[in-house]
Amino acid sequence: MTATISTAAAVICLLFAACDSSKHPKVAAGTTKPEATAAASRIPQTPATINATPNPVLAGSGMGTTTISWTTGDGSNGQIYVSADGEPEQIFATAPKGSADAAWIQAGKSYEFRLYGAGHAKLLGKIVVIGAEH
Repeated sequence: MTATISTAAAVICLLFAACDSSKHPKVAAGTTKPEATAAASRIPQTPATINATPNPVLAGSGMGTTTISWTTGDGSNGQIYVSADGEPEQIFATAPKGSADAAWIQAGKSYEFRLYGAGHAKLLGKIVVIGAEH
């Protein structure tokens, strides 16, 4: 019986020694490092883009259509302005991303579409659309 108690005591001592918290790093359940939290909370950003399809636009003797597509990349509001043959800019569209048809492209003219951040303060991108006869 003494051997059984001694064996049980030895097993209990080994169990407590293995569970000694001084030998293992303390970890609180549900906590994360600040760096991990910051990285997880970032919203993925893509670059701002502006495209025209088709380009050049076959207008013939009338008018042709191109579709302007854009994104600000970060979800902020964007403004599309257009300038025909170097004339003053006119507002074309406003949204963080989207597409809109320009159904008034004329042969022999060039149209510069510019994507600005909110407030017309920062140029995010631009594309030149050419009107072609054939």
